Amino acid sequence: MLVRNYAKPFCIAGFILAEIYMLLIVLAPYSREQGRRLPVPIPFEEPSVAVGTPRPLTTTLTTIAVLAVFMGPFGALVGLGVGLLFSAAKQWLAERRSQGPKPSTD
Repeated sequence: MLVRNYAKPFCIAGFILAEIYMLLIVLAPYSREQGRRLPVPIPFEEPSVAVGTPRPLTTTLTTIAVLAVFMGPFGALVGLGVGLLFSAAKQWLAERRSQGPKPSTD
């Protein structure tokens, strides 16, 4: 008995979730407070910029554009894999249920 293939909806959901996650990463506030320092300085960080200065809008938009190219398709691939696993598990369970319990040979 064949069941519905869930690869496509999981693939679409993975793409959308990856893009939302990317936006949360890019738009997260970056703090240079004493207790919240990163172990290694960020390469594009300039020491002459005052603490609390927001990033330029062009930098944020460029980062969003570049990361959208990578995170969306990789999220779709993860969703595809999860969807295929889910479809296979659902089909395996449907086959086991259709066979019913095995008769005992006592």
